[in-house]
Amino acid sequence: MRWLVLLVCVFSCRLFAHEVQPAVLQLTQAGNGVDWEVLFKQPYKQSRIGGGSSSLKAFDLAVITNCVASKGRQRTSGVMLEQRFTLECIDAPLSVMSIKGIEQTLVDVIVTVNYRQAATTRYLLNARQPTIEFSSDTAVPIFLLLGIEHLLLGFDHVLFVLVLLYLVPGWKTLLGVVTAFTVAHSLTLGLSAFQLVTIPQAPVEALVALSIVLLAREALSSKRTLIRARPWLAAFAFGLLHGLGFAGALSAIGLPDENAVGALFLFNVGIELGQLTIVGLVLALVFVGARFGLKVTLHSWQPMGLMQVPLYLVGGISTYWFVERCVQIVG
Repeated sequence: MRWLVLLVCVFSCRLFAHEVQPAVLQLTQAGNGVDWEVLFKQPYKQSRIGGGSSSLKAFDLAVITNCVASKGRQRTSGVMLEQRFTLECIDAPLSVMSIKGIEQTLVDVIVTVNYRQAATTRYLLNARQPTIEFSSDTAVPIFLLLGIEHLLLGFDHVLFVLVLLYLVPGWKTLLGVVTAFTVAHSLTLGLSAFQLVTIPQAPVEALVALSIVLLAREALSSKRTLIRARPWLAAFAFGLLHGLGFAGALSAIGLPDENAVGALFLFNVGIELGQLTIVGLVLALVFVGARFGLKVTLHSWQPMGLMQVPLYLVGGISTYWFVERCVQIVG
């Protein structure tokens, strides 16, 4: 059974090896007040195949507006592909924008509009909102939505929270664990966002995967260890690491100059809402199971029989992520 689970992980976990990173579309009004200078940054990854390397563009999207786009130039910068071009608005001012093909992706595109004589505005383009009108009101806080989606679509962070629940013996401990994790990742997220702490993202992602492996192994063990005795301490220690992982999305997006603290706060609140959603769903399932006569609580699951499968799945997937990310660092 164990080897079967691990084999399933090897062939399936590549689909979820990396969370979806947002793209950034920045429009700056030109001196004539009519044209726009455009910077489009989208995720870009390198993969090694058969001993060589090949470039993989995560998204090949075309910007569509009511203006004419000039032929631009592009270059790679880290894990982002940068494209620069000009929108020439001859007959009418820039009023609408859409991105071709975004309906088939999970990507979020943050559109920042820098006016010459007006406040900077931001919009969010995605599969649910593939077109924007620049005259519309951006009522929904963009960084709040990004925080929620970053947690829910960050599969490694979701798995960490789920495995952590195996080690929590009651409501008081659960509250302490969630609080410790929140305080820790808020601390390192803030330090990293303001560049007070700078650590390359690739080693952080590898260590995040390793943290899930360690927790899964701990949940499968019946020994009384420090993590089992003080799960809040493990949550705090690993939370510091995951905060650096959360900061990866913000580093690609960039905090707005006019309200960096507010944007960081909303992003962090979004992460917490996503985390509480995961915890709430799990507790709801446990409650429903109890109503149907299943005498099961997360912390009392014994590593026997079928109850081992989720932990082996998580451990196998995370081991694969850890090895893959280490290979990418070395390569």
